[in-house]
Amino acid sequence: MLFIDTNIQEMPKTEIVDQKTINSVAYHLKCSRNKMIAGLIKIPPKDAKVLPYAELPRTAEDERKITDIVTSLGTYGKVTLLMYHEKRLMKYGDEIRYLHPLKFIGYIFSHSDLKAFMGVAFDDYFKRTSFVKDFAITMDTYDLKNQLKMYLEDFSKEVNVPSDKISPFLKNKDWEGLLKFLIKY
Repeated sequence: MLFIDTNIQEMPKTEIVDQKTINSVAYHLKCSRNKMIAGLIKIPPKDAKVLPYAELPRTAEDERKITDIVTSLGTYGKVTLLMYHEKRLMKYGDEIRYLHPLKFIGYIFSHSDLKAFMGVAFDDYFKRTSFVKDFAITMDTYDLKNQLKMYLEDFSKEVNVPSDKISPFLKNKDWEGLLKFLIKY
């Protein structure tokens, strides 16, 4: 639903927020050049129910898929990823699309081995920029729905990082900075 000829002051606030979400997602999709990692970071359903952090879904099967994705990104070079692992990683990415982004990275950064693989992946420009662009889409979407700051305390406990060190990244919408910080912390 686009509001090209409509006066923005006359629109209900929910329609303005939805339009901002659509514009943000559209912008990030236009910027994304790599389709392989595009499915890794997930866009929430429009009418998602707000749950406490502990009740946000993340099954053991989801965790296995996250482990495989991150391990593959940290182990294989970009050519090997594209030639031999792309289909599997895209399939796994599609299957865990529903996860909240903080639950997604919460699992990664609460496990030292996965955190190390993220560090290796972030040393590669191709992997880093693709991951960050896709991660930013989801973070922007949840931020517009005010569903990030409400989980800050629980997320910070999961990754064992003080919330006051994470909150500036959320406030400034510095998603790449957040990931780099979590890798080095």
